[in-house]
Amino acid sequence: MLEHIGSPADIKQLDISRKYALAEEIREKIIQTVSQNGGHLASNLGCVEMIIAMHAVFDAPRDKIVFDVGHQAYAHKLLTGRYACFDTLRQAGGISGFTRVGESEYDTVCSGHASDSLSIALGMARARDLKGEKHEVVAFLGDGALTGGMCYEALNDAGQSKARLIILLNDNEMSISRNVGAMSRHLTHMRQSSVYRSMKQFVRGKLQRLPKGGKGPVRVLSGLKDALKALLVNDLFFDSLDIEYLGPIDGHDIAEMERVFKNARNYDRPVVIHCVTRKGKGYAPAENDPAPFHGVEAFDVKSGKSVEPSFPSCGKEASAWLADKARQDKRICAVSAAMLSGTGLLGFAAEYPDRCFDVGIAEEHACALAAGMALSGMKPYLALYSTFLQRACDQINVNICLNKAPVTLLIDRAGLTGRDGETHQGVFDLSFLRALPNLIIGSPANLYELKRMLELSLCADAPFAIRYPKQLPDSDAVCAFGMGEWSEVKAGGDVCLIAYGQMLLETQAAAAFLEQRGINAAVFNARFLKPLDEDTLKRIAHTYSHVFVFEDCVCAGSLGEAVCAYLQRMRSAANVYIKTVPDMYLPAGSVREQLNMCGLDADALAAYVLEKTETFK
Repeated sequence: MLEHIGSPADIKQLDISRKYALAEEIREKIIQTVSQNGGHLASNLGCVEMIIAMHAVFDAPRDKIVFDVGHQAYAHKLLTGRYACFDTLRQAGGISGFTRVGESEYDTVCSGHASDSLSIALGMARARDLKGEKHEVVAFLGDGALTGGMCYEALNDAGQSKARLIILLNDNEMSISRNVGAMSRHLTHMRQSSVYRSMKQFVRGKLQRLPKGGKGPVRVLSGLKDALKALLVNDLFFDSLDIEYLGPIDGHDIAEMERVFKNARNYDRPVVIHCVTRKGKGYAPAENDPAPFHGVEAFDVKSGKSVEPSFPSCGKEASAWLADKARQDKRICAVSAAMLSGTGLLGFAAEYPDRCFDVGIAEEHACALAAGMALSGMKPYLALYSTFLQRACDQINVNICLNKAPVTLLIDRAGLTGRDGETHQGVFDLSFLRALPNLIIGSPANLYELKRMLELSLCADAPFAIRYPKQLPDSDAVCAFGMGEWSEVKAGGDVCLIAYGQMLLETQAAAAFLEQRGINAAVFNARFLKPLDEDTLKRIAHTYSHVFVFEDCVCAGSLGEAVCAYLQRMRSAANVYIKTVPDMYLPAGSVREQLNMCGLDADALAAYVLEKTETFK
């Protein structure tokens, strides 16, 4: 049936039994595709019926649907004409793992980060009203989004605006890890009101059997339902914002959702529809343990185990190091923004639950919280993905760096990160971090360097950012270093190549290729991006006429720009060439494909050096 669904109009023709059959086909297709390509599995399996009901009731693309994050939109893609190309999910040249403008008329925004859908949807609702249009605007979000501050800013504004807006709340108790915080407890109370749900079904049945015109009994029964709701559900949070609350309802009951969704169109103010779902539904390993199946690499469907060979996880290595040191150092604590699993901190959290703080999807709060702890004598380690660190630029600047608070930022997924595409690359953090005073920035090339930087962080009396990719190789070539020190990893007299982090291996491979062409290239590991190793730079300036800096970040604010500026201040005659990520948002693909796309693989780097140094033969 699924392959014959060309648009949401086809769903509207199905009876309820065929809609449930369609849901199972969608789950099977999602599991099959994600097991081969990787992607967001558990979240998509849990919201299939919600999306079927949504498209059965609303009239997309005329009605505007805004997905929060967009990672839970796989069923939406399958129902909006993308079945034939769904096997290309998250592949180079294929469809995105998130909603993307330009990919389909049914995708209203490019998405990728949490808690922003309400603001965008409210903007669309206001634009609709200003233009005198009549369509619906629907925000589709997970309850994890309600741990983020932007949601509350938007809810506050939506309530006072009185704009007609429908908010579908997919409540599966999870974001990536299990949800935390007061709102999560509030939703738990609401979803557990089984007595209310049973009484609501009873009252609805009685109302439907009443003869027309029986207004007295209708008022009595409706009043009973409202009284029970106030007593058992306690939805005063939304009431206080002047936002109508409908629910909780079973997010796997298509008929019930369709009825409630249709009812929501009659309100002239914002409406929250609270749907309770099971994350990972239909795939036992994901149902039993949803967190590891939130975002996965390719895996074996039968066992649920990954089939991707990999280096050790940098996050887990950092977590193990922190746990070891925390046994002696009572100051050490960890902070995360709903990413205990993704950043590898689950082990630390299990051993030191009183010293590990998951604040929800609230990066700004996480940074300011860590600053407060550091200024009070603790040694906080704040673990965030590079792409999410962007959400807290002001707090890093004012709360951490201006106060010279000794917070260590563990910046995971730095550099090129692969198949999540445009919104999840870690190529921008260096641009704003290098501009900040008082901040030390390191980027290890292997696990030894990561652990050595962690050791140095213990004694640092200033903010210290350690940025690393998901995985790094171990290394037998151990080179001891102090704070701010670079090292020469290959001697050479013709040209100088500078790199750091995961670009060091590509640069060493490029140097080996150049050796075969008669060019003796020196390679320097610039493991500290701030402060610069000025002693090493002076030596480079006096030795080489051609200096190349290779980085998997954007050029603006890069190490290459800093090296160029420093050599100019020294009045060096050296020619400096900077090779970085182009000025573009990188689409999905493997890290290797993205290196090729950017001209940062070893062959391209060697060719670039040859092009710029034509005098060498």
